[in-house]
Amino acid sequence: MLISGARFVAYRLPFVAPWRSNAGSWQARQGWLIQITDGQGNTGYGDAAPLPEIGTETSQESSDQLNELLPTLIGREPEQALRLLPNAATTPATRFGLETALLDLQSKQRAIPLYRLLTDQEIKAVHVNASIGSLDNQALERASSAVTAGHTTLKTKLGLYPMSEELAQLHRLSDQLPANCRLRLDANRAWNTDDATRLINELKGLPIESLEEPLQNPDPETLKLLQAAACFDLALDESLGSFLLNHSPEQLPVRRIIIKPTLLGGLIPSLGLIQQAHQLGIHCVITSSLESSAGIWPLLHLAATADQLTTTAIHGLATATLFTADLGDAPIFTNGQIQLGDLPGSGFILGR
Repeated sequence: MLISGARFVAYRLPFVAPWRSNAGSWQARQGWLIQITDGQGNTGYGDAAPLPEIGTETSQESSDQLNELLPTLIGREPEQALRLLPNAATTPATRFGLETALLDLQSKQRAIPLYRLLTDQEIKAVHVNASIGSLDNQALERASSAVTAGHTTLKTKLGLYPMSEELAQLHRLSDQLPANCRLRLDANRAWNTDDATRLINELKGLPIESLEEPLQNPDPETLKLLQAAACFDLALDESLGSFLLNHSPEQLPVRRIIIKPTLLGGLIPSLGLIQQAHQLGIHCVITSSLESSAGIWPLLHLAATADQLTTTAIHGLATATLFTADLGDAPIFTNGQIQLGDLPGSGFILGR
């Protein structure tokens, strides 16, 4: 069925509390909701949510690209339109939004869930971590709530307070956790080499699952040494794109990479990288870039697909609760997991 309409509208989703990381602080998340329709009443939805602070194009660059490209999709099949998408290296958030809208539409036309466009394997439940924010005075309370909700991996931001304070809080948090719980740490490139080395040494004996982006300047040789010294995975996240521009995946200096399709340009480019990483023994975790629910739903389909191709992971996709409102119903996780059904499309339904 041919595309009969294509449009995008701006959205702004306020955070429940300001979102802070070493890259900055935000009161709200902004982006573009893409809607691509056919003549049979099907609509595919995509979320283009640029965030230049983590490596995407600007909002203006995204809107310019959408204004230019969307009219050219009309009169084409979704499969044809996918071949017209922009270069992932220049406008990755825009390409992610367009690709997911087209895949959503295509899967609705075929009356299959989106993951069936990505894999013919039977999928399992997708497991997710809980985000407990920074190590402030309420971190222990948020961690307790996450454990009660059934999560076994808790993610926290580091590098926002003096290292001694964060280490003390990590010890208190570790003492509180059940035996089956682990901590996923994200430093957002907070430290120099000496500080990162000190922190890794101090974390020995704590239930640490991984540490993302420890270095201000993620030099591959230094990261390789730090990984050798750590008893848990180190991970590249926001620096992954620039690393891959200058190196092959075989040269990755860490045991884990964070797959953010908004930074990589879509589900299909991300899946290609996941398959390469699996062959190299590199662990992959799929995480959001704080997209709306229109962006989270297709990410769950990618995670379900990836878990069939690689080692099952605990993904970072339970971020919709960070907003006071959303564009539609967000995924509901029970005991830290969700089972995708057989309904056509991604599962996103536009709210009224």
